[in-house]
Amino acid sequence: MMTTRGSFILVFVLIATLASAQTTLPSVQSALAAKTDIWGELAMREVNGPSYKFFAKLLPPLRYVNTDFREYPIVLSAPRGKLKGRFVSNGSGINLPAGNKTWYDYPLGLAFTVGEKNEPINGTPSLEQGYLPIVRVVAQVDGATVTEEAFAPTTKEFADPGAIFVKFSTDSAKPIPLRAVLQPTDPAHAQEHLWPGQSWIMAGDFKSMSATLAADSPRVVCVFNSANALQQVFAPSVYDFQRAACEKTWNDILSHCMTLEVPEERVNNAWKATIVANLIMATGDQMSYSAGNVYQRLYEAESGDALRSLLVYGLTDDAKQMVDPLLHYVQKGLGFHDAAFKLQMLAHVYWITRDAEFIKSRRQLWRPSVDHILSSREKESGLLPKENYCGDINTQVYSLNSNANCWRGLRDIAAVLRDIGETSEADQIDAQAKDFRAKIQAALMKTIDPNTKPLFIPIALFGDEKPYENLTASKMGGYWCLMIPYVLGSGILTDGQTQGALDFLHARGGICMGMIRFDQHSGLFANEKGLDDLYSLRYTQSLLDRDEVDRALVSFYGKLAQGFTRDTFVGGEGSSLVALDPNGRPMYLPPNASGNGFFLDTLRNLLVQDHDSDNGGVPDTLRLLFATPRDWLEDGNTVTLKNAPTAFGPISLVAKSSVQHGKVTVEITPPQRSPKAMKLRVRLPEGWQLTGAWMGSTDLKIDAKGTVDLPEAHKPFTVEFRDEVMPY
Repeated sequence: MMTTRGSFILVFVLIATLASAQTTLPSVQSALAAKTDIWGELAMREVNGPSYKFFAKLLPPLRYVNTDFREYPIVLSAPRGKLKGRFVSNGSGINLPAGNKTWYDYPLGLAFTVGEKNEPINGTPSLEQGYLPIVRVVAQVDGATVTEEAFAPTTKEFADPGAIFVKFSTDSAKPIPLRAVLQPTDPAHAQEHLWPGQSWIMAGDFKSMSATLAADSPRVVCVFNSANALQQVFAPSVYDFQRAACEKTWNDILSHCMTLEVPEERVNNAWKATIVANLIMATGDQMSYSAGNVYQRLYEAESGDALRSLLVYGLTDDAKQMVDPLLHYVQKGLGFHDAAFKLQMLAHVYWITRDAEFIKSRRQLWRPSVDHILSSREKESGLLPKENYCGDINTQVYSLNSNANCWRGLRDIAAVLRDIGETSEADQIDAQAKDFRAKIQAALMKTIDPNTKPLFIPIALFGDEKPYENLTASKMGGYWCLMIPYVLGSGILTDGQTQGALDFLHARGGICMGMIRFDQHSGLFANEKGLDDLYSLRYTQSLLDRDEVDRALVSFYGKLAQGFTRDTFVGGEGSSLVALDPNGRPMYLPPNASGNGFFLDTLRNLLVQDHDSDNGGVPDTLRLLFATPRDWLEDGNTVTLKNAPTAFGPISLVAKSSVQHGKVTVEITPPQRSPKAMKLRVRLPEGWQLTGAWMGSTDLKIDAKGTVDLPEAHKPFTVEFRDEVMPY
């Protein structure tokens, strides 16, 4: 006989199934025409809220780039390597020329064809263990399976010349023809960059080589991005040794990150793959925006975001080593913007590391940014002089972005100086920052039209920018979308102004699948009718600060499903929502370290947030599990976070769900420094409610969102939540 509890569960399951059933979803044309995030709104109404499954079915995946090889590339190199290689993701070649000046070319490319018809390899890529930069492509050829594998060695003798190994194997007992066409930039020296394995036969004209492939005869080739100085004979054992060394190198690096495991394997793979990808994009101490194209360079805010993701995932030494190039960085026309984000970046590094000597030792690098801001403020307005609207728009404006973030930079560095005992300098800078904020707010009051619904917050102050009816209908509207998250992230806005900016984005076509929309109106590949999701980082942070969890989860899963390639987690600066064919959509200049940073930072903040409750520049509250997807705590699931860096020191927790047995337990090892407040939340699957919570014998009060305030603790402790099926 069914118990009452069991009948509740059955009824709930039936209701949930009916509620989540979608006969038809809005088309991409409808999403483009809409001023609201129609897909995101539907995702929030799903049982348990937004999910990867919901967003993945909406559009074909990211796939194409504006190159002759068309399929997106996967960059391969040793960690922070100087020389990098380009593996075409469908297996059709290595280091192939792009035929486009926005992409770099390499000394030697190889185009691979296979089978009796001599056709380019065209398979599906995946990563070793789901996240390692050992790419495997599987293709069907002449009724057999051909597997291609590529990786960049990490041992010095191969990493220094930028080697890339490629191996072909098959399950076919019958020999399959294999051919590699040489595509050198300097034909006379092509062979200096090639190391073919045994059984390859070079054509007489030195323009191609061939081999036969069978089950017992894999074929290997190695390409170098500088002249090959290695003289030893290529033996099969070389490949196996280098592959094992590559795997160990990257797993060793990841072992220094915090432990983060959630009940969603795609998420676990994605954070590891994107950490690896950012270390591949980095060159020495330079955290580049991309690699293999003209974006293989620094940008102050964007590269700083990628650096921060390394910092909060536990790679503090790598992150600190990448600070100095960004403190030296200068971009013409954006001096104030750059100064602002130098100071903010330095403050982020300090609060996570508490390394006072690091701040003091770099005074000559950061103090000029403080002086530049303070000395440049205009006497009458109190604002900074006009600056470029943004990197792509040279129109000079009184920029809310530059002013707001320079204020934030001053406030942040003053808070750091006070914490390291340099109170006199801190007081001087802080006094200037307070006056600066007042002047910015005064300028906003003169600029904002309070009758605009939703409230419009301009980037260009003093009447130079009018509200956009549809943000993606014009180039300037598109760039407002990219810049307003920086303003939101600065903390300069009042609660009402912040709400107005968010409402404007939501009501005037600024958001799709939780990501910032963009239409450049230039005809540039993948920059029309699309997204620039990396600029969603501070938008999503603002949602989390305001505890708008479901909207933040739309951003998280929107990025995971439609801002990355499937299973390889590559994203570009921009992407179009409109597919080029049923198999895929275009993206612009992948990979992108800042886009990876957006995903990494958001995931971390679903689990742990260093919250500045009074917007004073000092993190004072630790918020735990505040924004986890509800289905992460389905019965039997576990969420694990160990040695996660925070502003108060590393924290560890393990949340175990036994909702069917009436409880969820969270084991916590607190940080060594006690925050002003520490809060813990349990977000149960739909249909369940919390009835009580205890820390030992202490009864904890639960709010409507499942949050409890934790008492100060210096030793590991456990919080036990009781639950039951909700009445219906």
